[in-house]
Amino acid sequence: MAENNVFPASLVGKTFDCVFGPFVPRLTFFSPDELHVQASIGATKIDEVVKIDITSVRPNLVLMSWTEQSGNFIVQLQDHEKGIVHNYARLADGQLFCAQGAIQAVSPA
Repeated sequence: MAENNVFPASLVGKTFDCVFGPFVPRLTFFSPDELHVQASIGATKIDEVVKIDITSVRPNLVLMSWTEQSGNFIVQLQDHEKGIVHNYARLADGQLFCAQGAIQAVSPA
């Protein structure tokens, strides 16, 4: 049972785009508890390193959450086997942003 709480070490150092239509946040796993989030939403830019909580549900399926400096709280279910990401966010202003999209590995430069 403890296996489910082990961070999927294979994600460290990798970058992924979460494609939610025109909104495409880029996530880079720095460590088991740090994530670099980059995104543009209209004139708003997000470029920060956040602390994450992450749980492995099964191989290639992780559930993770983080809070951004703005107060936005994000929960994602990332299925790397099927290439799908589910995003549930409570924005700082109280709005909900729920979306499903593709999660795509970014090739190293």
